[in-house]
Amino acid sequence: MPINKYIANASNEFGIEILRKIEEGFREGLKIIRNKLNADKIDIIFVNAPMNVIPEIGIGGYSPGPYNIYVSLDPKFTTFTVEDMTSTILHETHHCMRWRNPGYGLSLGEAMISEGLATLFEEEYSGITPLYAQVKIKQEEIEKANKSLNNKEYNHSDWFFGGKDTQRWFAYTYGYKISKSYSQKVSKTAAELVNTPAKLFFDSKI
Repeated sequence: MPINKYIANASNEFGIEILRKIEEGFREGLKIIRNKLNADKIDIIFVNAPMNVIPEIGIGGYSPGPYNIYVSLDPKFTTFTVEDMTSTILHETHHCMRWRNPGYGLSLGEAMISEGLATLFEEEYSGITPLYAQVKIKQEEIEKANKSLNNKEYNHSDWFFGGKDTQRWFAYTYGYKISKSYSQKVSKTAAELVNTPAKLFFDSKI
């Protein structure tokens, strides 16, 4: 089954260097996601959307469902690496495959595990912990999150990107820590855990 690449460059603002990194990152990512996740039936669309990138690396990813990935780029930010591109593709593909079973998740806890596993999948490839999993989280934030794990009315932006009571990337880091702890406990990789229900992760301590 195909994994298709579409570069939305009607503006012609993606220069040679960005196009090269897209091609190389996609090619490297494709080998990994086919081998580790048996990924298939995914359209990956590369778009000119500076407002949707992570400012520190100039790339942003979004998977709205099981079959589509949007990779946002800032054409003025050319210093991201091929590895950054590959890692983004890996992260979002893990989401796509998890969307199929058991789903991304409706509650805070389920979303944290989906993001934590996708982040761990990146780390297993690159050997580097992504910057959004390196937050020094506070005990009071953990306690608040633990009381809200089953909340399906949670504010995703506040928990993951920072809000009044939580710092930027808190839920990414906490989800990553829980996912890594469980991964080590059961001796399985993030790819092997892609279909594991979130409720099984919360007995692991960080």
